[in-house]
Amino acid sequence: MKKIREIFRLSLPITISFLAMGIMGIVDTIIVGHYNTDQLAYIGLANAVFSVLFTIPIGLLHGILIKSSQKFGARKFASCGKIYYEGRRYLVILAILFTIIGLNGHGLFSLLRQSDVMIDNASPVLSIFAWSIPFILLFVNGNFFLQSIRRPHIAMYAGIIANIMNIIINPVLVYGKFGFPELGAQGSATSTLIVRIFLALFILLYIRKMKQNPKLNKRFGLDRKYDTWWTDSKTTRKIGYGVAITTVATNGSYSIVSNFAGWLGELPMAAFVIITNLSMITFMVCFSVAQATSIVAANAFGRKDAKAFVLSVKGGFVILFLAIVFLDFLLYFLQTPIFGGFTGDPAVLGILKTLILFLMLEVVMDSLPLGVMGPLNGRGDIKIPTTFQIVSFLIVRISACYLLAFKLDLGLRGLILGLCAGGLVSLLLNGSRLLWLIRKDKNMQKA
Repeated sequence: MKKIREIFRLSLPITISFLAMGIMGIVDTIIVGHYNTDQLAYIGLANAVFSVLFTIPIGLLHGILIKSSQKFGARKFASCGKIYYEGRRYLVILAILFTIIGLNGHGLFSLLRQSDVMIDNASPVLSIFAWSIPFILLFVNGNFFLQSIRRPHIAMYAGIIANIMNIIINPVLVYGKFGFPELGAQGSATSTLIVRIFLALFILLYIRKMKQNPKLNKRFGLDRKYDTWWTDSKTTRKIGYGVAITTVATNGSYSIVSNFAGWLGELPMAAFVIITNLSMITFMVCFSVAQATSIVAANAFGRKDAKAFVLSVKGGFVILFLAIVFLDFLLYFLQTPIFGGFTGDPAVLGILKTLILFLMLEVVMDSLPLGVMGPLNGRGDIKIPTTFQIVSFLIVRISACYLLAFKLDLGLRGLILGLCAGGLVSLLLNGSRLLWLIRKDKNMQKA
């Protein structure tokens, strides 16, 4: 019960901050969806590619959260600041690389075999999104540090303010109000860029304030210089490589499936954009629980407490299960206002209502594996879980989506069932891995 309370206290502000990030995407989709269905398809396609471009470097930085949480659990507090500074330098390299890739939208969409209309309209949107990558990484690195030292509420406050800003700015730029040009999907992307700049500045100013506090400055090692950061961060980066590959497998499979939806036409693509947004919100809620579980599990692993590690796994699953049930309940009983919030197009609404049970199943199968991956990440287990994720998402999920949607002619239903297939395989493979490690820890203690 103690671990459930601990994970819940951590997951609540993390959930709110994640939801705040997700709601920004939802606001973009709602405003653009009511503006024009074609524009919704363009921003959806740009987001499908962008989600890979920014989540890969976030995955690479994830070692900051895990390693810093382990050091915090071992009461080596000064090492947390050291790891944060390692991330600050590392993210500069990542930001340059992935921003350059994102600015080449025409080439990326051509490789994905999109139509000329899709390429011409989605590429400018992707370019605007790409300029926000450095600011996303600055925010994420700072947030990982603060989460690891049990200050997740800072990102929550930033996210709430950012959402208010986005709700105000987004329609102004999309519809061209108050003398601004009518930019459609590009206006929505510009609003998101402005908000992400704010988020980076918010988190950097808070950490600077910590540094100006002599007690906090010394305790968390913010007063030191680390000239050997690349060598010292080898273990942290190694954890990040595994998380990044897992992220590529998960989000990359979603992007490829979104590309499949684009092949079905603009109307199915618009419906799939809404499905993806809903899945993203439910995923973020469950991912925040997994991230809180990961932090608590990393604390236990850092102080070599096998019993506390098992309790963190159980506590995380209890909260995750309750979250899934609650989310599916909302989707089923509030489907009309939820779908109607995204678009007023009756054709798109008709498609969505026929898919509600499939969407509920996808929520379950997409979220349950997170209850396993959180503890595995917390203990820094990399190679085997990463391999399992590649098999589950880049092989099983994509193959199943293609076969069900096109070979069996199930269309959008086939895409959703294919997504579920990947989640199921991930749950079975990594669940077996976690159980094996727990038994191994128990046997080592007996010996």
